[in-house]
Amino acid sequence: MTTDKIEYIDKLFLSYNYQLANQSNLKVRVYTLRYGMYHAAEFILFDKDYDISKIKNEYSELGFATDVRVLDDIDEIEEYLFEGFFIKTPLGNELKNRYKHFVNRQLQNLPEGSTYKYINSSFDLLLQDESKNIVENKSYDSNFEINLIDKINGLLSKVNGAIFIIIEAPAGFGKTCTANEILNTFSPSECKQLPFFTELSRNREARVFKHILLNEIDEQFPNGIKQNIVIEQITKGRIPLIIDGFDELISKESNKEEVESMLTTIIELLKGDAKIIITSRKTAIFNSDEFLNSIYDSNNEFSLARFEIKEPKIENWLDNDRIEVIDNASFPVAQIANPVLLSYLRNISLDVLKGYVHESNDGALIDKYLDYLLKREQQRQNLKLNNDDQLRIFRKLVRFMTEYNITAESKETIKDFIKEYNQKLLQNSLKLYIAEEKPSIEDLIETLSNHVFLDRKPNGDVGIINDFIFGHLIGENLILEKYQEHYENFENIIPQDFATKSIESFKIQSKNKKENLWSIFNDENFNYDIGFYFDLDYTFSKQPKRVYKNLFVLDRELFNLNFNEDCRFESSAFSSVIFHNCVFDINLFFDTSFQNCSFYDCSIINNQTSKPYSDFALFACNSNNDFVQNILNLFDSPTNNEKKEKAILTEEMVLKHFFQVDGIKPRARKFSYIKKSLNEYHDKEINKVIDSLKSKDYLHFKDDVGFITREAIHHLKHNDKK
Repeated sequence: MTTDKIEYIDKLFLSYNYQLANQSNLKVRVYTLRYGMYHAAEFILFDKDYDISKIKNEYSELGFATDVRVLDDIDEIEEYLFEGFFIKTPLGNELKNRYKHFVNRQLQNLPEGSTYKYINSSFDLLLQDESKNIVENKSYDSNFEINLIDKINGLLSKVNGAIFIIIEAPAGFGKTCTANEILNTFSPSECKQLPFFTELSRNREARVFKHILLNEIDEQFPNGIKQNIVIEQITKGRIPLIIDGFDELISKESNKEEVESMLTTIIELLKGDAKIIITSRKTAIFNSDEFLNSIYDSNNEFSLARFEIKEPKIENWLDNDRIEVIDNASFPVAQIANPVLLSYLRNISLDVLKGYVHESNDGALIDKYLDYLLKREQQRQNLKLNNDDQLRIFRKLVRFMTEYNITAESKETIKDFIKEYNQKLLQNSLKLYIAEEKPSIEDLIETLSNHVFLDRKPNGDVGIINDFIFGHLIGENLILEKYQEHYENFENIIPQDFATKSIESFKIQSKNKKENLWSIFNDENFNYDIGFYFDLDYTFSKQPKRVYKNLFVLDRELFNLNFNEDCRFESSAFSSVIFHNCVFDINLFFDTSFQNCSFYDCSIINNQTSKPYSDFALFACNSNNDFVQNILNLFDSPTNNEKKEKAILTEEMVLKHFFQVDGIKPRARKFSYIKKSLNEYHDKEINKVIDSLKSKDYLHFKDDVGFITREAIHHLKHNDKK
């Protein structure tokens, strides 16, 4: 055995907190481990004929548990240590328990006898290899092709080396469910891997991601296992890292340095055979310069897979019988288009469903759902608090979370808050119990801390069960003027992502509640970005109604919008947006671009314009009618304000911008970068060339980022040889 190999084995055991015993020599290594009352001695023989009986007996007499192994392969030692410290411990069993706990959490707000089912949605995949060449760029229909979980597991098992998997989706589209399904597919005894799953939430502790990650390691692994061991096994692929809710740590208030630090922490781990999966709401961060620079400037080699979960269709949730009941009643489908409600409707009886949809009360369904949850809580926990009182307690709790910009807190803090701010209500509740059933106030608070509205996170913190309930309570606080009552400058208290949760929840509320919430956000002086107000106007009034400056709309479907009269768009961009049946007056747009957008049954009004093309610039867009061509025809001749081309813009000139400085390695580029790099050319000319490259499959686009394909690289190399 060479000295280098012996040193490597020594380092390996020392990393697991063993000590090298003095009896070690070139034929046998003796490693000792003292953990509490447990003492162990491992004997690694390099020479199977070497007699170690004397040394072994010495350690046995001292109370050490001894084990002798003949070294045949260093990899066997690594596997042996990993199994001993990870697989063959309670950690392996906790995987199944964690998934069972997750399923139970999903069922606790559903009728008794309900079953949990993962909803397979359609998804998009952009896959790049270690050299960042595009391997796959495809949309999958889960009803006819491979499902999302199988596709992800296929990548985890087949891709050699490190891989970074990002799963994006809007709220309620199944990110957390997907993360748990991936977790459940691992069987440590079969695959010899032990995933490390962490579900992030925002609390009042330090929000430096690296510290959070290391703290999660300390929380989830036994004291005898140091952080460096876990980190090393992550990079070796034995501990796949699953981070659910990456976006929880990102808010409007997050600065550039915080985001870069988070990305750097992850990318530093992406070496060797590391398998890292994160879920996040759809966010522009993954198209940002910070993200692209982190990916392309890293010295680590890793594949990158970006999954985007598409909106689950009602047919994914409900069987044909239930859909027929809804259709026959002419019930407005928009009032049930929420995963929380759909899960509930999937598990109630057909008779109950018929009763719900035949009632015409606006917003009645959400009221019935909440009534069901709160009344069941009274029975389940023998709770002497009516629906209104329960809602009051949790509206207060959400105001506390809002004030501190948190989504979870320790259970003790939650209990202290409930006790401190609900004294009168709790005392009145205690009076309603008969003597032999009357709990102490501490017991009552403990009961409320286990309420159906609350969810115990894996790290022990407690938060609201889901974004739907969270958003509902925020919206109720606003329309009941509770924020206004308790905070002098309440507009500065509510984080933008909390306000967004209220909009999402109120999509299925009554018309009156929608109008009230819209009025509050519209009339008060909230410091939110213009994207929030565009979402607000579209969600509640279905029309743009103000001046939108520096607006960026990303990856959306917009239906039946009239861009005329009441609105104006300045220095804005729409990227990967699908417009359905929309009407445009292009004179209302100034320095606004449409990138990789699709227009279905759209039209323009006011066909006369003296505007430059850059005011309504199309890049790589398409339509199912003559909409795009009509726009281009309006700008046949450049105006005096437009710059003249210095030369003809060629496809090769554009493609060469999609490389690193070395001119060899591919590099993704944002539309804004390409436009800036080619600023001596008309936007219309740039669009013409990009359109051609896209049609030839030389460029792929994801949102506002373009990727060069292998076909384009071969094309350039072929031309260079001529």
